[in-house]
Amino acid sequence: MKKILAALIVTAFAFCVGTAFARTVKCTIETVEKEKVTMTCKDMEKVAEHYKAGDDIKMKKVKKKVVEGC
Repeated sequence: MKKILAALIVTAFAFCVGTAFARTVKCTIETVEKEKVTMTCKDMEKVAEHYKAGDDIKMKKVKKKVVEGC
């Protein structure tokens, strides 16, 4: 009984950890019109495979590094 319970807990943990990772796709914003944003992505096969029209996404702005010199 303990072995079955332990196997069930390990399986549940593995499933939760596997679904917690976010997918990252690098895109460039082409146009912004009120509430509509047009983007071009580097790996369009990944985008088409995993995202569909109407899906909610979370965007994050990439911080540009400041180069200081003489």
